[in-house]
Amino acid sequence: MSSHPTTTAHPPWRGALGQGLRRVASLAGFLLRWVLPLYVATEILVRTGALHWLSGFLEPVMGLFKLPPEAAVVVCAGMLVNLYAAAAVAAPLNLTPEQVTVLGLMLGIAHNLVLEGAIVRQLSDRYRRLTLLRIGLGLAAGLAVAWML
Repeated sequence: MSSHPTTTAHPPWRGALGQGLRRVASLAGFLLRWVLPLYVATEILVRTGALHWLSGFLEPVMGLFKLPPEAAVVVCAGMLVNLYAAAAVAAPLNLTPEQVTVLGLMLGIAHNLVLEGAIVRQLSDRYRRLTLLRIGLGLAAGLAVAWML
């Protein structure tokens, strides 16, 4: 008889569960760090009237896209930060489905420009042109869809 200590084998799903829980915790942390503060800040700006005041000078531009002037903040958040930021800023604005479609199309093409521009810069010396192309295509697509809806 050998005196080997018995090892308890863990079920195969245990590692996957642990990995999944770590990923969920990471996502929750990301959402709490980025989306929640942006949502709360936008809600405060909306309720105080400050957002309307701040975005008022962009009303003619946003009007071309059939968007309220407050949507300028959504566009800036999406283009400069990411789509999660844009969603957090857009949520308290009570946008119509048509307005969300226009914003979604524009930002689907031209989002996260700062980070992605830095990545493309490592790959090509034409990163400025590519970024301007994304902005132009995003705005043109948004404009076209806004006038079709």
